[in-house]
Amino acid sequence: MSVAERLGVGRPVKTGANLTPMIDMTFLLVVFFILVSRITSVEQIPLQLPSPFDPASNPAPEAPRLVVNIPGDDEGLATGVVYDQQEYDLDDDGLDLLTGAVAARLETMPELQVNLRADRRVPYESVAPVMDALAAAGARAGRTDGLRVNLVIQVDPDAGGID
Repeated sequence: MSVAERLGVGRPVKTGANLTPMIDMTFLLVVFFILVSRITSVEQIPLQLPSPFDPASNPAPEAPRLVVNIPGDDEGLATGVVYDQQEYDLDDDGLDLLTGAVAARLETMPELQVNLRADRRVPYESVAPVMDALAAAGARAGRTDGLRVNLVIQVDPDAGGID
């Protein structure tokens, strides 16, 4: 018996694709998109955001953020404050709980920006206490320079706003 016969050189070679890595990547992509869609849905509850005619500021730079929402009902009254899938009342107790929750997050991640989304129908008298609670959360978290709150608006390019 020759060396070529023992090595099997004369037999046809079986080739095929190994699909295991492709299946692994597919599952990783599915998990990624599920997590990203969950994060986006947590921040983006349906609101009618204000759209000023000529906004004076530019969009905030992309940075880690926490989002506080103030939804309104059909009459334009604030129904509460939604932060991190938790709803807080607009009374003193609810705002104290909101202050504590935001302060705890700011203590663990001091570089966070705070984005405030309020329905356009909600009067300022309902938004001001929430802004005060956010400022108190910044003070409680040890931010001596204060807490910057970004007010989120809807920019309408047809109404003369920025792109």
